[in-house]
Amino acid sequence: LNWSSIAEQPRPRRVPQGGLLGDASAANMMSPQVLDAGPRGASNLEAMSVLSTGKKGKICFFKGDDAGTSLGSHDVFGLDGKVVKDVGMVQTWNQCEQMLLTSNSNPHSIMLFETETGQTKAELSLRRERRNWDLRVDSITPMQKFEQYKQSQEFQLFGIGDNGKTVFSMNHDSRMGENVEEFVISADSCRKYKSYTFTCHAQTKGGYLVLGRTDGGVALYDAIMKSENASCVLDGYPGPVNSIDVAANGSMIAWTTPNFVFFTCPSPENWEKGHKAPKPKVLKLCIRPEDQTAHEDSFALEEETVRGFWQPVKFDAATAKDEDGLMEREIISYSGKVQMRWNVRQAKAAWQALNDGEPDAPAVFFGAAHVLENNVFRHMTVMDDLDIVALEGEIVRSLHF
Repeated sequence: LNWSSIAEQPRPRRVPQGGLLGDASAANMMSPQVLDAGPRGASNLEAMSVLSTGKKGKICFFKGDDAGTSLGSHDVFGLDGKVVKDVGMVQTWNQCEQMLLTSNSNPHSIMLFETETGQTKAELSLRRERRNWDLRVDSITPMQKFEQYKQSQEFQLFGIGDNGKTVFSMNHDSRMGENVEEFVISADSCRKYKSYTFTCHAQTKGGYLVLGRTDGGVALYDAIMKSENASCVLDGYPGPVNSIDVAANGSMIAWTTPNFVFFTCPSPENWEKGHKAPKPKVLKLCIRPEDQTAHEDSFALEEETVRGFWQPVKFDAATAKDEDGLMEREIISYSGKVQMRWNVRQAKAAWQALNDGEPDAPAVFFGAAHVLENNVFRHMTVMDDLDIVALEGEIVRSLHF
């Protein structure tokens, strides 16, 4: 599939969210997670989503129903009583009873926010033990996939900081009380890199970590805080990596660059140091040419933008349940108004043929296209078959697949 042909067609230019790509730094490659969702309450029967409105200083809450019914909004107040006017990313926690927030004006801190009261319970000012440096927080994610779905007063996180140069881990007990705390990231809980710049991260249920890089590399780590060397690096592909997701058991990885979606199936030996397992082949996930032609006015254009053609790619969240035999069913991404879904079983079969070197095995796998009412600028899979999407105009919808 010749992606450049999309940009060559004479049509009005539409610039996706994120701004123009003038600086190739990791800070510009990253796009904060302003939409998150999770099961609400101990029964895990109802989903709730939360959307950060950035400079408006509010976070908005929505039911996980088809209409995305609004549950209201909160101004975000810091512990100093002042409104935080530039909320960055949002991460649900403790079955949506709490939120972890960042602020663009105070990038060295993580705020613990109470959903019900709208109050900031604690603010963690992150510093590194070495030379007591401030640590700029770019992105955080639970140390174990779906950990935020459980009831817990402790949070364990992986994070990227310092414009993609530092990877860190942290553990904190939210029962410490309402305070401003200087949280020191110990020397053995962070890794500062000079050669690589990271843009995104995802983790398995077992705590393995996969990191996307500006050079297009995808690095797998079994214990990054014990060794800064990756267990396996999938390189030689275009970059930067804009988003990445991994199956709960680590058996599949999907990632996007500005123009492409990739898929692979690492072996357990690829995740663990000390093994010299061959690198898995990489399958390209594509749009059928006939769908590209039929919906050409609904796709985002291939532009020189931060995010490019594709929104983040995600597996469905069916494996959040602690049941044996569950596996992901769908891989989902968006471009403009178009939802693209690739069936996992079929993608794995196509990858297996490619990896086994079967004659004439295609290096691409085509998905199904579905056109929505408006452009999608964020999405988050949750529960069995829900994909929460944020449309332009701060509209949130829940899509079943």
